[in-house]
Amino acid sequence: MEKKSLQFMKVLSFCGACIAFYIGAGFATMQEIIQYVASYGSKLWIVIAVNAAIYIYTDLSFATNGNRLKLKRGGDIYTHYCGKYIGNFFDYFSALFCYACFIVMCGGANATATQQWGLPNGVGAIILTVFVIATVIFGLDGVIEALGKIGPVIVFFILVVSIISIFNGGGNFMENLKAVDAGKHEIVQVGNGNPFLSGASYAGFMLLWFASFLAEIGSKNRVKEVNIGMLFSAVFIMGTMVIASAALISHIDVTSQADIPALILANSISPALASIFAVIIFCGIYTTSVPLLWTSIGRIEKEGTKKYKLYTVVLGIIGCVIACFLPYRSLVNVLYGLNGYLGFILVAFMLVYDIRTRMSKKVQVAATEEEATSTVVA
Repeated sequence: MEKKSLQFMKVLSFCGACIAFYIGAGFATMQEIIQYVASYGSKLWIVIAVNAAIYIYTDLSFATNGNRLKLKRGGDIYTHYCGKYIGNFFDYFSALFCYACFIVMCGGANATATQQWGLPNGVGAIILTVFVIATVIFGLDGVIEALGKIGPVIVFFILVVSIISIFNGGGNFMENLKAVDAGKHEIVQVGNGNPFLSGASYAGFMLLWFASFLAEIGSKNRVKEVNIGMLFSAVFIMGTMVIASAALISHIDVTSQADIPALILANSISPALASIFAVIIFCGIYTTSVPLLWTSIGRIEKEGTKKYKLYTVVLGIIGCVIACFLPYRSLVNVLYGLNGYLGFILVAFMLVYDIRTRMSKKVQVAATEEEATSTVVA
């Protein structure tokens, strides 16, 4: 009984870690949700379905293959999927992309602190960077411990704000939905009006986040527990996405142009709630920033060394400084959209690799059975 309880807690921990990693600056502020999902109005279900299918398949593949191959470093998974040269490209590119996304997270923290509390430019980014650097220095175990407990709390608060916002503006939902479909609101959108492309792009940039992270977690833990935890996370993430999109559309006249739409919704309910939710957004940004910076540093230096700690501090500070001079909303649109399409190319390599691996296993099993039969007959 005690063993099953421990296994269940492990599953919840992995579930929480996946949720926390997924829900970063873009999701927690709802800027990501409005650009990828809500902007498609009545077609938003297509975006979510495509995103969910790719998220589940790729994460199962990362964790399972990471465990099967017993990878010492999660980034090595790319070489197995794509071969030496293309794999190395994805390995280095994903590390660079994760670092760029860390800069986006700093920008999200900065925008949140400025919009909600009126703090000077740079303060929000600095506060975030200090906490992220302190966590990453402890390595993968410290990252999982930090993420596993915070993720579900963030989802809970996003759901509370979204559900109340839907009830407050529910009478306008259908009218606003038609307005979004008709293009009456100038919403920054990923996918150029194609919900399939938007879903593919959304999943594409996320899979570059999760590849080395889940491959390494899978290699160091029981793969069944990791995969079950990930599947639970998919239910919570996609369900929250649907409800948050409905809330955004219900108030599309004020959320369409906001840097932090989530705070617009929270402020419409209660200024006190908005202040609390701003802290929650910070937590969401923090939980994604940590594995992003960890992934980036892990590509250039082994975890736990003096150089690893030095690079963590230096690159953390550089990312913080850059974020203070770049517009947050444009960062989300350009960076996430472009890299999402490239990430989706990786899916093709993954499918080929997984199909070949499965076929190879079947051939080996058949050969073993045939050999056993021959031995018996002899």
